[in-house]
This record gives sequence, structure tokens and C-alpha cells, in this order.
Amino acid sequence: MLQTSQLRKNTETTCVMINCESGSEGRIIDEIREINGVKECVRTTGPYDILAIIESNTVESLKEIIENNIRKIQHVHTTTTLVIASGF
Repeated sequence: MLQTSQLRKNTETTCVMINCESGSEGRIIDEIREINGVKECVRTTGPYDILAIIESNTVESLKEIIENNIRKIQHVHTTTTLVIASGF
């Protein structure tokens, strides 16, 4: 389990919640774990199938990870992104 103390300074940490085709979760998780910037990727229950934790230095690199990597994986249907608000 990723601890908040493990998150690097000067980076944005983001949770990406993913809906995918039933039965494809394991393969998708394996692919996502290979993406640079992904710190954790797990299967979930509830309204989302997969949760990925991403660290990025810029909004552009975050956009690249989500739009050009995660969303292009076969059988990924939708993603919802939450940026972790630190300093509150």
C-alpha cells in the first residue's frame, strides 16, 4: 500500500479511477503498472474496476500518461481523475 510519506515533493499525485470490460482487469493492471509515473495500480470493488496512483512533475506529463497511455489500452472504457490536494 502506498503511504503519503512515500510521495515525492514537487510532484502532483493523482488517482485515476478506471472502468473497463469485465474480465480484462488483470491484463489492464499489468499494462498500467509498466507505465512510467504509475506508483500503484490495484483492482477495486464498487463503481470503478481499477485505481491507479500516478505521480507527475507537470500537468502535461499527467495528461500524456492518462490520454496517450491509460485511455488507449484495449478494453478501457472510461477514466475519472482526482488530483490529491496537499497542503490543506
